[in-house]
Amino acid sequence: MQILFYAPEYRPNLSNMIRTAEFYGLKKVLIFDKNNLLSPPNNKTSRAEMDHMARVWTAGAIEHIEIEALNNIKEYLKDYKGRKIATLVNDKATTLSNFRFKEEDLIIMGSEKEGLPPEIESLCDQAIYIPQKGHTNCLNVSVTFGIVLQQALAQIK
Repeated sequence: MQILFYAPEYRPNLSNMIRTAEFYGLKKVLIFDKNNLLSPPNNKTSRAEMDHMARVWTAGAIEHIEIEALNNIKEYLKDYKGRKIATLVNDKATTLSNFRFKEEDLIIMGSEKEGLPPEIESLCDQAIYIPQKGHTNCLNVSVTFGIVLQQALAQIK
């Protein structure tokens, strides 16, 4: 199973997702970083502060997991051999509880504000969502990731 974070917008959310991935034993996450969260400003003080904050925000997980930045996301998705699973806020997608994950799946988490753009969604094989029961119309992306990852790993193992 592979995980792809598509264009995360907030470092705390990205850090929480990295921390969650490492907690569950993943060895690597993929990031399409169009918002440059992985690239600190180009000065020594800013880089040192970002390195420190990455360790703090991830509770040290950043030291135990590989972060692979993807530059050409469309080519990567076209070449990926397994299923590409989009996580959406869309009740036309398959509910998480009715979806069956496979070992070779790539789970794609969209950005906080925009989710996955149509051109990325169209490259996916399946789409899943977590049905809303209360009044809040969506979950935080890092919370959603934790729920999806738990469900996927429980099915695979």
